[in-house]
Amino acid sequence: MNFSDIGIDTASLAGSLESRLAAAHEAGFAQVMISATVIAGHVGGAAEGIRIVRESSLAVTGLEALRDFEGLAAQLHAYKLDVAKSMLEICGAIDAHVLLVEASTSAHADAGVDTIVRDLKKLSVLAVPLGIRIAFKALSWSRTVRDFAAAGDIVLRANCPNLGIAVDAFDVIASGVPLDEIEGIDPEQIFLVQLSDYMWQAIRTTEERATTARHFRVFPGEGAHSDALANLVTRLDTLGYYGDYSFDVYNDDYLQMPAEVVAERARRAADWLGETVLRRALPVPNMERLRPSQR
Repeated sequence: MNFSDIGIDTASLAGSLESRLAAAHEAGFAQVMISATVIAGHVGGAAEGIRIVRESSLAVTGLEALRDFEGLAAQLHAYKLDVAKSMLEICGAIDAHVLLVEASTSAHADAGVDTIVRDLKKLSVLAVPLGIRIAFKALSWSRTVRDFAAAGDIVLRANCPNLGIAVDAFDVIASGVPLDEIEGIDPEQIFLVQLSDYMWQAIRTTEERATTARHFRVFPGEGAHSDALANLVTRLDTLGYYGDYSFDVYNDDYLQMPAEVVAERARRAADWLGETVLRRALPVPNMERLRPSQR
C-alpha cells in the first residue's frame, strides 16, 4: 500500500501510544490523526508523548478535538479559550498542521452566526503564528452548526485563510445530507475529510446517531453504506479536493482487539478506497494519487 494521503486515527487502536503508532506504520500508513488526550495522558508525561510522536516515522494528519468552543460567554468563554491555547501548543509541538474543532453541543452555547464567526476568527488568529489551520466540523446533533454547508457558510463569513471545514462522511450519510450540497463548497475550504461507515441501514433518532458515532463506527468497505461512501468520496475528488482522508473510526469492539489486527482492517479499507473508489476517478500507476501536497 502506498496511499500517502490516507491516514488512520489512533483512537481506533488499543494500547500505548508507542504500540498504536507502530501498528499504523506496520500496516503501511504514512500518517495518523492524534488525540490530545493521548498526549496529555501519556504515562511518561506529555513531553514524552510529544517526543514519541515527533520521532516516529509517521506524519500527523491533525490533532483532535477541541469541543464546545464557540458561542460561550464570560467565564465559560475564557475557560475554553485557555483550553484552545493549550491544544494549539500541543498541535505545534507534534508538528500537526491542523486542529480539528467540533461544533458545540453545549446547552450554554449561543447559536447566533455572528457569535460563532467571532469566536472562530479569534481561534484562527491565535493559530496563525504556529502555522496551524483550523478545521471546523459540523455535527448533526450540535447546538450551533449541524451540516457541512452551514459550516462552509461560517468559514466564508469569517474570511480567515487558515480556517476551513472538516467533512465527516459518517455524519453526512447518517443524517441524510443531500450530496448535491457538496457542489456549493469551495474545495480550498476543505481542510480534512474523515471517513467511516456503520453496520445498520438506518439511524432513526439524533441520540442513536450520536451513540453510533461515538461507539459503533466501522472502516470504509466494512459497513452497510459503501455505495454512499464511495459516491461522497468520488464527488469530493471530482470537485477538486486534494487533501487528506482520515479513517475516523470509534468502535468499542476494536478497542478489545490487538492494535495490529485493527490496523490491518484499516489497511484493507485503504486498499478499497484507493483502488476501487479514487482510482476510478483518477487512474494512476502504482496506486498513487499524484496530487499537490496540502502540507
